[in-house]
Amino acid sequence: MTLLKTEGFTHLLSVEREALPSVLITGVTSIHGWPIYQAMKEIWPEEKLWGVQPPKGVIESSSASLSSLCLTDKAGLNELSQAFSPDVIIHAGGVCDLDVCEVRPQWAHSINVGGAETLLELFPKARIYYFSSDLVYSGTNPPEGGYSEDITVDPVSVVGKTYFGAEQVFTGHSDSTILRVALPLGPSCQGSKGAYDWIEGRFRRGLKATLFHDELRSCIACKEIARTFLKIFDQDLKGLFHLGGPRPWTLFEIGELVLSRGGYDTDLLIPSYRHLEVDGPPRIGDVSLNSTKLENAINDRIQPTECEWE
Repeated sequence: MTLLKTEGFTHLLSVEREALPSVLITGVTSIHGWPIYQAMKEIWPEEKLWGVQPPKGVIESSSASLSSLCLTDKAGLNELSQAFSPDVIIHAGGVCDLDVCEVRPQWAHSINVGGAETLLELFPKARIYYFSSDLVYSGTNPPEGGYSEDITVDPVSVVGKTYFGAEQVFTGHSDSTILRVALPLGPSCQGSKGAYDWIEGRFRRGLKATLFHDELRSCIACKEIARTFLKIFDQDLKGLFHLGGPRPWTLFEIGELVLSRGGYDTDLLIPSYRHLEVDGPPRIGDVSLNSTKLENAINDRIQPTECEWE
């Protein structure tokens, strides 16, 4: 297969659509799963692409190739396995709400780790691409140049711990790729998921948002995730890779971006530091990712977050 870059997106060429592998994508309504699902729908024939969204998913479709079920629903996933036998699974599902997961750690484990185990049990021969998170790091003592793949993880939150637990499940699968993704920035399918939509949703209603100066992540544009992933898919990369933008962003800087683009009242953005938060979940510091290994593998550079709105 070869790739053609068009208007910021990547398109698979030189392969007959009928010869493309069958693909199952979980978490199609997640902030990173949505752009991948949309990009692949443009390329794959409908009968070879199946999406899974949460039980209360927002996608309305007449297509039979879309299931609404939880990753803890083993019976439902088993029924799906009888209807569709994927060559490839792109696992972009899971839970990442810091507050909720701290309150319900067993629930988070059942979805993030248990869901991974169920997918491997029901689809043992499938090629796996798993989207993990930069939250597997604490950011307490960040290395110069960002975290590389060989640095030992030290998650501080239930989210980070369960994402790493899922990584360990897939590491035991010989045909797998694990992608640790930085914070995605861009529009979500329902307009309310992800950092950008959450902040803008508050500003739009005239509500203030308190954001930290000392929580940094290598934010990456949603459409850049899709573009880069199709290159990863095309080159059949295996192993562990970091997928983050070229520079770290603070949460406060994200708030400033929302303000500048939306023309909202600057008084709505309140600066703060994570040590001042009261009764909140464990917070990371600087979890900037070093994505050099991936960029060298695909022979391309990950574009800055601003490309989402160019």
